[in-house]
Amino acid sequence: MEEPLRTVIAGMIGGALMGLVFVTHISLLLVSHPPAVLIERAAVSNVSRLITITAFVTFIGWNVLAIIMSFGAQVNLEMTSSRLSFAPSVTYLLIIAFLTLFIAIPALVIFRDRKIHVFAELLFFVGVFGFLIPNLVLAVHRL
Repeated sequence: MEEPLRTVIAGMIGGALMGLVFVTHISLLLVSHPPAVLIERAAVSNVSRLITITAFVTFIGWNVLAIIMSFGAQVNLEMTSSRLSFAPSVTYLLIIAFLTLFIAIPALVIFRDRKIHVFAELLFFVGVFGFLIPNLVLAVHRL
């Protein structure tokens, strides 16, 4: 298998995991405590198409972001000499921290009353994008 294809596969694994967990978590939140806007819209029209399209776009979005980050992790691994640590370089982790903050701001505004869920999802994001994807990239390039 060629090098870019391996990197894409590593990114897709991480993106699929993040997408599945995110869509499941957000679906459970919206079913257990739907926002007033969604309740009003459900009374007027069918929201199943909206939910299906949103879930699909969200899942694809996580995969695209993970593929981009897997190429970033590959560049990071090529630049660093130590390949034995489970964590990538400080620069890569700072990029992940910036992305986490970039995601956290609108998420905390939208889900003000669900802060613990937002923090759990962000912690999972840091785990997948900060640690899993670089290790997957490292693993597929050792094959």
